[in-house]
Amino acid sequence: MLYDVIVVGGGPAGITSAIYAKRANKSVLVIEKFMPGGQLGLIGKIENYTGFKSVDGNELSLKMFEHATSLGIEFVFEEACEYQLCDKIKTIKCNKNSYQGKAIILAQGCHSRELGIDGEQEFKGRGVSYCALCDGNFFKGKKVAVVGSGDSAFSDGVYLADLCEKVYILTKESLTLHNYAENEFDDKKNVELIKGGQAQKIEGDDKVSSLVYNIDGANKNVKVDGVFVAIGRQPDTANLKDKIDMTEKGFIKCDSQMQTSCKGVFACGDIRENSIRQIATAVGDGALAGTMAVRYVSLFDKGLV
Repeated sequence: MLYDVIVVGGGPAGITSAIYAKRANKSVLVIEKFMPGGQLGLIGKIENYTGFKSVDGNELSLKMFEHATSLGIEFVFEEACEYQLCDKIKTIKCNKNSYQGKAIILAQGCHSRELGIDGEQEFKGRGVSYCALCDGNFFKGKKVAVVGSGDSAFSDGVYLADLCEKVYILTKESLTLHNYAENEFDDKKNVELIKGGQAQKIEGDDKVSSLVYNIDGANKNVKVDGVFVAIGRQPDTANLKDKIDMTEKGFIKCDSQMQTSCKGVFACGDIRENSIRQIATAVGDGALAGTMAVRYVSLFDKGLV
């Protein structure tokens, strides 16, 4: 089957773009490798998305997925592996099947960055985690460290403070916060900010027992049972290399209409260059990408592209 629009990525940006395309009476397929809502389903409490004073990320992702499926949007849960984007008919080869479309919307999002320090790989799943919401409960009543200097690190700290005996947050001197204030933990006596601490090594035997960090040129360590890494995210564009114009960091370049360097291919959400990577901006990107894809398909059907 030839789809009018294929969306790669089932997070807020991808689902929104699919809804806009479907409501314009186009045939739409969403390819998602993870789960409905993408990474949104791993976020805890959200308090900055308009219309919701407070909502759980998993709850919001389910609502988005139910909205999309209620319109008859088709979802397949496969990983997109190979792309042919600059042909008139675009092809996406997944780990199971191949799919063809007139227009493509790229909305794969990002994944967690790694620290790249000794012990990180060794203790993955044995004390090293990249998702406080997923794994925090395993550390109830224990001591943990969070490494990061942005909203994700502070969000993890807020969540873990209510579960753990002690939470250390290793953060740069200069913080990058959009949704949190530095005094967020003033009333949480079990949270300690270590400003300027640079993680050096994760130690342990069968599981994590301590985190070594450097501060002011000297190595110190804290005894912890877990280390939560929250240093930002990497765009999921590795298999798009040489297929489309991207930045050195792997974010997709596109114009103000979400059009990429390949005609009929659009990008939206966290994967896009210059995105501030918030749910609200992802949804806005998706609305525009879906609308532009519909316009392209209309021209395609008239033989004008």
